[in-house]
Amino acid sequence: MADGLTILCALLAAHLFALEALAERAKRTGGITLYRAPLGLRILLGAAIIAMVYGAGTVALSKNVRRDSWVAVLLLGLALFCASQWPADLGVSKSEIYEKKWLGLRKKTFLWKDVASSAVAPDEDSVWVVAKSGATIKHTTYHLDRAGFISEMKTYSRWLEPGRSL
Repeated sequence: MADGLTILCALLAAHLFALEALAERAKRTGGITLYRAPLGLRILLGAAIIAMVYGAGTVALSKNVRRDSWVAVLLLGLALFCASQWPADLGVSKSEIYEKKWLGLRKKTFLWKDVASSAVAPDEDSVWVVAKSGATIKHTTYHLDRAGFISEMKTYSRWLEPGRSL
């Protein structure tokens, strides 16, 4: 019974984060519109990363480090996993679109003249922006303001309706 409740809570949390992403709007600063993960998801992942790194450090500095070293390794692995699942920040301006992943460590930028097309991918429930080189940027379920992002893609790039290809 407890296992079923845990799974139900996890599914409910994922559903609530997706609903929060639908309700919030993108942030506009200067000439850039920023599409981020919802605040609740950023707080959850951020707190989890900090707690797991702190726990790994505490275990590593404890007296029983030889016996409990696997716990520190496991916590660090889980912290890395949480960081890898953090949705990328997407920025859209009149001249380019960019994606920042891994908490800002990896950035991918496309000028609008280098974008081949953009379209909805219904099988992944995401919006893809495809460069002429074949590289992609994805606006997922866990990004804010899907309608605003699609509107900007229709403005700045070649928009493909579902079922149509280049």
